Amino acid sequence: MTLRLWAIARRLSQLSVLSFIAYAGISLHWRNFKVAHNQARLVGLMKGDGWEKAYAWNERLLEALSDDPLGLSDSILGMPWSATVLGVPLTDPLAVVTVLAQGHIPPAAVLLAALLPVVIAVFGGRLFCSFLCPARAVFEAGNAVRSGAQRLGLDLAAIRIPRIGLWVGLGLVLGSAIAGTGLLTLALPYWALGAGIASLTMTGTAGAALWVFGGMVAVDALIAPGQICRSLCPTGAWLELAGSAAPLRLQKVKPTDCGPCDICQRVCPYGLFPGRETHHPSCDTCGRCSLACPDKKLAPALVLGMK
Repeated sequence: MTLRLWAIARRLSQLSVLSFIAYAGISLHWRNFKVAHNQARLVGLMKGDGWEKAYAWNERLLEALSDDPLGLSDSILGMPWSATVLGVPLTDPLAVVTVLAQGHIPPAAVLLAALLPVVIAVFGGRLFCSFLCPARAVFEAGNAVRSGAQRLGLDLAAIRIPRIGLWVGLGLVLGSAIAGTGLLTLALPYWALGAGIASLTMTGTAGAALWVFGGMVAVDALIAPGQICRSLCPTGAWLELAGSAAPLRLQKVKPTDCGPCDICQRVCPYGLFPGRETHHPSCDTCGRCSLACPDKKLAPALVLGMK
């Protein structure tokens, strides 16, 4: 895969996850109307022509894909790693740990559903962060705004936050043992964004989760670029730990000295320095440095054995 295709695939993956979350929230309306009324015309009489057309359009789409549109709709629920995607359950491992901390043993199906994220981490390290985390896409948009403001001459802070993601995760587990797993919604960026989108699509108002996520984006864009993901997010921290020996990683494909060049470090959202090979395992293989490198010395690759 070329570097350009890697970048395109990453962006399409991010947009697909965002679309999935938005559709999962919006389709809750359709499922409610389907169970209660089962007719587009009745929906139109109650809610208006726009709702009637939206109901009918979604029903036609689902009927084209399945003989059981309601069942298909029920199989598309949730957020990344806490979702049902076409009937395949996914569970956030951190959520499983919090349930265990509450003294409960999750069903075997839930434990099995948590294995897929672990497998992804062992194989690709922080690949979830760059390809599947919807929050990362929004953080990148915020940092694009930051770059534009800096080009206009605005002087913005660039604070480095101590890497305390694992400690934040421990605090979340202990707090959730008392307050419940809902605490994750206000602390994990991708949970906050997903819950916020669900609230917005269901009620038309921004819930607490979306306001919390907005605060994270503001901090990341204006004060501490890249630090929410790199230093504070518990999921990013355990992914880095689990993927310390991941075979899929970004590496130098031309073992020549980079000299004084630091372009890769300047474009890295975390401030890592792949040119000096000090980026692993914190790197999430987003590939931005690969595209920016003038000599094309960096690329995602499979690496066998420790390096």
